[in-house]
Amino acid sequence: MSDMVEKINSFIQESLQLHQRSKGPIHLVSSESAAGSLKVGLPKPHTVIAIPDNFTFGPLGKLDKETEQKIREEWLFDHINDEQEEGNYASKFSNMLRQIDDIVDSIPIYLWYGNNVAEQIGIRFMVYLLREKKNTIYLITEDKTAISYTSQLHSEQIKKIFEQNKDVFPLSSNERSTYIEEWFKLVDSKEVLRKWNGREIIGVTENYYDSLIQATAEMLHNSQSEKEFLPVGEVIAEILNKEIIDPFFLEYRIRHLTYDGTFQIKGIPKSMHSYKIKLQ
Repeated sequence: MSDMVEKINSFIQESLQLHQRSKGPIHLVSSESAAGSLKVGLPKPHTVIAIPDNFTFGPLGKLDKETEQKIREEWLFDHINDEQEEGNYASKFSNMLRQIDDIVDSIPIYLWYGNNVAEQIGIRFMVYLLREKKNTIYLITEDKTAISYTSQLHSEQIKKIFEQNKDVFPLSSNERSTYIEEWFKLVDSKEVLRKWNGREIIGVTENYYDSLIQATAEMLHNSQSEKEFLPVGEVIAEILNKEIIDPFFLEYRIRHLTYDGTFQIKGIPKSMHSYKIKLQ
């Protein structure tokens, strides 16, 4: 099925390429949910391309190569419970690469990003993918509000931000080179978890948030009259009120802490809303 989908996507992309010159600028963003927001908010015509992945966690690598994609996909499938069917990742990723490869040189490209680690890594990856393109590349972000993710912008904000910044921040060749070098450093790092401290991307240990998870569970237990099982979704929601962390990674670490005996479990951990935990 994956092979069939790949061939179909290839034919579709060949057809789209013939009409791309009349479809306006290209917008690249680091999540599919953000892509949905841009498609609604941006003036037409336009083309929006999304990275179908979250680079906050998991091994990176030369992800424009199929072998390295498979290594990452296997890690995600073994650790992250996002209910995505096996094989979907490869199809979506190769389709995204094909779309970027087919961008014609005369069209301006806009890279959207927010103040979070996934989108910060994403722009470095996108600049790397565009390294042989001669297009003018612009960075677009919202840095005047407390909004951290592009997907949090509503359609009027997106339209306003684009109109105010569409000709303001073209990347120089030196800036492109810097982003590409930073991507290579991320590829070479061995950490599978990353943070954005407002200035740079740093790698941290896989168990970096484990103590926060335990402290949050203990705090929630202390608010109970008797120590009872806590819905995993409630524990994660409480953490997200304090920290910008991917909820799927938190759920993975909660499962890990359950397997090692830190938590008791009630239910089946098929999703973050399907089971409860209690500190031993």
